[in-house]
Amino acid sequence: MKAPNVGKWSKHLVMRQDERLWEFLPDTVLFEPEALWRHLEKYRSVILKPSGGGGGAGIIKVTSLGDSRYQVHAGNGRRVVKGEEATVKYVRSLFRPKPYLIQPYLRLGRINGRPFDIRVMIQRTKGRPWVVTGFLAKLAGPGFIVTNIARSRGKVLPLTVALAQSNVDVSPDLLEEIKYVAQMTGECLGKKYPTLRKVGL
Repeated sequence: MKAPNVGKWSKHLVMRQDERLWEFLPDTVLFEPEALWRHLEKYRSVILKPSGGGGGAGIIKVTSLGDSRYQVHAGNGRRVVKGEEATVKYVRSLFRPKPYLIQPYLRLGRINGRPFDIRVMIQRTKGRPWVVTGFLAKLAGPGFIVTNIARSRGKVLPLTVALAQSNVDVSPDLLEEIKYVAQMTGECLGKKYPTLRKVGL
């Protein structure tokens, strides 16, 4: 069974109640103009994403360039907008019809300048603990900030291959740390959603 269709925001609130996960959760708030300016002042670059979205659809990166100028990166296109009011108007024109979240832009590992991230699949059967059943890496297509393969025309790589080709300083314990955080996340979400059997992280 897939994760219940309750949106990223609801799941974030559930995970935020687990002290073990606090250090791994990005600073996430619901979109409103005032929250956008606070996050930009604090982090300089932020990601806007639909709470109920998937597959990398509707994701927007906003970067403060100074002097009330903001770069808006959606898909493989970039546009510089002058002024807060004009920036909010333009960003909202790109929104999908769903609530949006704001998060700090997290600098991903890169392979030949292109960002990649790691997909971890965790599963459980009734009455059994969560286990990690697979890893892979998703490499974004040229010019894209999202790593979704279909949307960015990127590609899937075995995790060991991606790490070996990347600019990431890999610690010997990295995979075990990823497994640990994934299993904690499964335990947290599983308590809230008892019928949940499979989660992709």
